[in-house]
Amino acid sequence: MPNVSPTNPPMWLPRRAFKVAIRKNKFLGWPNDPKTGEPVGGQALKEEYLTAVSKKDVLIPDVALDAVFDSWAWGASIATPDKVQKTLSIIKNGGGRSNVVDLGAFTGAAIRGRSATGFAALTFILIQVTAYGALFVAPALRFFFDIDIGFGTLGSK
Repeated sequence: MPNVSPTNPPMWLPRRAFKVAIRKNKFLGWPNDPKTGEPVGGQALKEEYLTAVSKKDVLIPDVALDAVFDSWAWGASIATPDKVQKTLSIIKNGGGRSNVVDLGAFTGAAIRGRSATGFAALTFILIQVTAYGALFVAPALRFFFDIDIGFGTLGSK
């Protein structure tokens, strides 16, 4: 990122900056599964796509980057070092080898990140419906139709 101190970087990483940085980085190698030692996805997948993904300026789909970011940021719009470190310690349990990734752990982390986002959206909608009902719908029903739906006496005659 421009104008960022290498000795004192910000303690958060926005999704957009993450995507830009990943797309600019050099391909380091295909990850291996720690349980089998085989390439993630299998040897055939690696042989078919290794030359394509290792090229400079390869287009990485937003969906793939969103899955990685959601696993790191736990569904938030920014990733913080503590969350990233905790997630990496879960999915990269290969004994210090940098190209070992537990695909099952990564899948679980991505699902937890997306679930947190979905739960937050559902909670927001529920709070909005409850507030709207208590402030507008219940008093209107009580005032115009003399129907009490149990939201107190606000708006009663």
